[in-house]
Amino acid sequence: MPTGPKHELIGSGPRGSIPPNEDCRCTIGEDHFADGELLSDQEDGGESLSVYDAADIWRSNGMDEDYMFGYSEDELRQAADAD
Repeated sequence: MPTGPKHELIGSGPRGSIPPNEDCRCTIGEDHFADGELLSDQEDGGESLSVYDAADIWRSNGMDEDYMFGYSEDELRQAADAD
């Protein structure tokens, strides 16, 4: 019986296995691997980049949009100006 919001159970084997993915409605409520590890934890390693570090990287790469790390241009400009 479904108990949570619809999300994906990724693969039926150990972490990193090739899908098939299945719809899941467990109480975790987010996309996860069969062992319970959240997909979002694996993708970013559980770490985040501060806006100041992101601004330094963004600025040193010619303000390229590929180096914005999820921040807006305004956020990066403000952080860069604060240095």
